[in-house]
Amino acid sequence: MNIFEILREEHDNISKFVDKFEAMAIDLMEKNEIFIEEYTKAIEFIRVYADKTHHQKEEELLFKAMLETKDEMANNLVNHGMIVEHNLARLYVWELENALKAYQKEPTVKLKLAIVTNTMSYVYLLRRHIDKENRVAYPYGERLLSKEVIEKLNEQAKNYMK
Repeated sequence: MNIFEILREEHDNISKFVDKFEAMAIDLMEKNEIFIEEYTKAIEFIRVYADKTHHQKEEELLFKAMLETKDEMANNLVNHGMIVEHNLARLYVWELENALKAYQKEPTVKLKLAIVTNTMSYVYLLRRHIDKENRVAYPYGERLLSKEVIEKLNEQAKNYMK
């Protein structure tokens, strides 16, 4: 598998998670009950897999290589698009975690709303983000980067975080 196939496969896994994450928010609305343990596991998945494994791989390997080309379009796409969205996703998770902690101490409707809002903000962001990367960022990277650079990235991606 090459780096683009690896990243797209990770997107498939993240998309499946995002669907389940959305279902958790719907359950909260319908059942009026928060399953803290499920949310804690979801946050762990996001931080370990979606962010540390996937987003950091993009940032440290693919996006870095794209930026090294000094291509203006790549710079705009990466720095003003993909990285901004990665950081926004991190913010939603941080806000969600804070709302969950506060809710455990004092359950209020306002905190419940914050939990649903940040969950769904993450869901909507990731769906759009994955689509943009699959349809725009990755194809652009495949065209922009030399065969040699892509081969190097392929090796780095296979060994990333082993």
